[in-house]
Order: sequence, then structure tokens, then C-alpha cells
Amino acid sequence: MVHLIYSNMSLKTIIKKSFDELSNEELYDILDLRYTVFMMEQKIIYVDTDYKDQKCMHYFIKNDEGKIISYLRLIPKGLKYDEYSIGRVVTDANYRKKGLATNLIEEVKKDLKGEAIRISAQAYLEDYYKKLGFHTVKDRYIEEGIPHFEMLCENK
Repeated sequence: MVHLIYSNMSLKTIIKKSFDELSNEELYDILDLRYTVFMMEQKIIYVDTDYKDQKCMHYFIKNDEGKIISYLRLIPKGLKYDEYSIGRVVTDANYRKKGLATNLIEEVKKDLKGEAIRISAQAYLEDYYKKLGFHTVKDRYIEEGIPHFEMLCENK
């Protein structure tokens, strides 16, 4: 499914696909982007392939060359939390500060209107998620060696 939105006065295409709909190239791009940011940049040592991807919806934006530059996965209710969850939110370093991840999150919120969304947010992003309507529901904890907060968006 492809959905068009306008942002920053330019057209951005948000692509939404189930795992089975992803092409080999898209899956490779997603795993490469997650590896580059989380493991190489942030030095998080963890197993990214947690077997949740197969049950998730994948939201992403590609650049003009067709490479995925911003991504998140929507985790269904009951797989991680009782509520829906957003995870693996990531943007290529060359495309940050352009609102791409925000666009993806807002698109998920629109798709899930009336449904609560729970996340495990890296602590340094707590204020960012608060601006998107999330509030902290669990004090700081360590996940994959990084401080996190559990946050909830009522999404009414």
C-alpha cells in the first residue's frame, strides 16, 4: 500500500507493507539501515532479527534512488505489549532533521486513530516523543545497554 503525504513543502511517499510484501531489496535496505544506525553509530550490541518483523507492518520512505532512508515497524497488539507498538524507528544520518521519522509516526497514529500506542523510547528521545503525544508511563530502565522510558500515546 502506498500513501502520499505533503511535508516540508515537498512530496514524501510513505510506503506501508507487510513482511510478505517486502521485496528482497527493501528487506535488505531495512536491515542495513537498522544495522548502520543502531549497531555502528549507537554501538548497541543486540540481535536485531527478533522474529517480530514477520508479524509487523513496515512503514518507510525512500530517496530518489529508491533506497530506504527512514523506517519504523508497527508491532501488532499482543506481540510486545497489550497495545500496538512502534519500534526500530530509524533515519539515515544524511536525511535527519527533515521530519521523516515524525511523518512516519504521525501516519501510524492516523492509521490507528482511537488505539493506544506504547513504545520503549531511548531516553534521549523522551522530549521528542512527548511532542508527538506520548507520555512517560515507566521510569528509566536499561534495554540493550541503553537507557529507555516506556511511553504511551492514547491517540484519541
